[in-house]
Amino acid sequence: MKKYLLTGITICLGFISFAQKAVEFKLNPEIGKPLNINMLMKMDVDGPQSIIMDMNMKMEMIPTKQENDNLTIENTTKAIKVDIDAGMMTMSYDSETEATDEMAKMLATQFSKIINQKIGLVMTSKGKTVDVTLPEGFEGQGFDKSSFSNIATAFPDKAVVPGESWESVTEMSDNPIVAKTALVSTYREETADGYVVDVEGKIFDKSENEVGAVSGYYTLDKNTHFTKNSELKTSIEVQGSKIVNDMTLTVD
Repeated sequence: MKKYLLTGITICLGFISFAQKAVEFKLNPEIGKPLNINMLMKMDVDGPQSIIMDMNMKMEMIPTKQENDNLTIENTTKAIKVDIDAGMMTMSYDSETEATDEMAKMLATQFSKIINQKIGLVMTSKGKTVDVTLPEGFEGQGFDKSSFSNIATAFPDKAVVPGESWESVTEMSDNPIVAKTALVSTYREETADGYVVDVEGKIFDKSENEVGAVSGYYTLDKNTHFTKNSELKTSIEVQGSKIVNDMTLTVD
């Protein structure tokens, strides 16, 4: 009886392993087809100057060329809505409406320079960023090249089954606070919506000190392997302040 039981368990395990279909993740977008991105971001700064900021960015991403293993993408910010609560002071800005009060006009001075500006990206089919091209004067608006280098998550070099993990490191030489992020991605499961991947990671400053963490998940389209939706939480402690950023991304 024990022999038959063990044989049955072995057969069942074999069927389970066979059912876990291996997937090789590789970016394969439709060239020229626009992707509409809606990003919701809530940032909470807890420190000497506490701030709560809610931001909604609407972007359009167009894959324009695929040559050998490199993919060229144009990313354009179409609209921004921001609400800031700094305790004694609140301010709001909506790029789709005219700024009427002084606070809104001040924010418009900064954010309006981003609207309809094209950022050029070149990345490999495995999600590694090769080059980022920013419009003239763009970096002075609080954005740098590293802000756009993580538009896609790096994929493993081999096919993986649910439960398998891979590591990736992103250098951020242009960022004054964060030097690099080290992520562990785990292929969780295949659903009707796409391939779900969990991420956990650490954030380091320029002195190699661990200053924060990243956690969340993203779902990849089954055909293009581009992100369809994601939820990421980032926390950083710097200069006596703790910054927590919750970001939700959806792509149509």
